[in-house]
Amino acid sequence: MDANAKKTALRMISYGLYVVTSASPIERGAFLCNWLTQCSFEPPLIVMSVENQAQSLKVIREAGRFVVNVLESGQSELAGWFGRHSASVGDKLAKRVLMASGSGQPVLPECLAWFECTFNAQMPAGDHVLIVGEVVDARLVRDGKPMMLAETGYKYAG
Repeated sequence: MDANAKKTALRMISYGLYVVTSASPIERGAFLCNWLTQCSFEPPLIVMSVENQAQSLKVIREAGRFVVNVLESGQSELAGWFGRHSASVGDKLAKRVLMASGSGQPVLPECLAWFECTFNAQMPAGDHVLIVGEVVDARLVRDGKPMMLAETGYKYAG
């Protein structure tokens, strides 16, 4: 297989950018997610991929729920902040004004929309874990165009 062709072809898959937040009684986490899709209508389920070593993965498992914050086109600086590793910056939510979901999960007020999910299942997927979540709450914050990975110039595929 041509490694360059593989990398280029895989980077042609369209991805949105989302900030996933979660809080357990012990700690909270947030990360930039682009491998996320809806996988069922009834019940409404999404599946997302989380790095095995991500601090947020531990928090999501402990909390049993998480929030997907839909970013708006043009919010590259915000996306960049949440794309950093927690080990180097600490609590990414520490200096932010936050809203809360009905269950108390952290929500970014600058997002276009958000939906809260219960943590239903997981499956190993190489250097990531696939998380299945059931959408149990959703809110629209304002109108706008969702952010896509391609507009940022980031490369997280291939």
